[in-house]
Amino acid sequence: MNKTIEVEVKIPVASLNQVHDALTELGARETKSEYQVDDYYDHPCRQFSLTDEALRLRTRIHGKVSDESLDPSYPRSELTYKGKKIDRLSKTRLELSTGISDSDAFKSILIELGFNYVASIKKNRKYFALDGFTVSIDEVEELGVYAELELVVFSEDQIQPTRETIFELARKMGLDPAESTRKSYLELLLERRTS
Repeated sequence: MNKTIEVEVKIPVASLNQVHDALTELGARETKSEYQVDDYYDHPCRQFSLTDEALRLRTRIHGKVSDESLDPSYPRSELTYKGKKIDRLSKTRLELSTGISDSDAFKSILIELGFNYVASIKKNRKYFALDGFTVSIDEVEELGVYAELELVVFSEDQIQPTRETIFELARKMGLDPAESTRKSYLELLLERRTS
């Protein structure tokens, strides 16, 4: 199995229409749209917020979008492990995912094994393809709108040039790379709830 490194930049969006217009002008193609609920869990023996890791169970909810808009090649639920960030300017990290056929049963397994539920992130997400990159526009409950620009690479020497290309793409979309955040939606949500 190849280990994949997700080079990702996340930037808050002030104008959803402006970003959509920019993507259209750049020739981006919308590939899918879906409603996602991401449940996060903490390890029983180490605190992921301290180790900079994450364990996420993503479920695509029926009824929020039409069945046709859900990509049939993706499972309705998937478990994802996100490793420690390995780039100081982006959210680049090792990411491993697998499909889950019964998310409720898997949640019960996690709890029985001692994993602790942390929080859920709920969002409407639109995916766009542009020059090999994936651009996601997220309307995140409690947090607002963000653009995530990403490309999967397979070696660490590809991180820096890929990140710079992503920054350039962000500028073309009218976004400022200086406003990018390395924080996950979970981190942003927990900060908001405790402030």
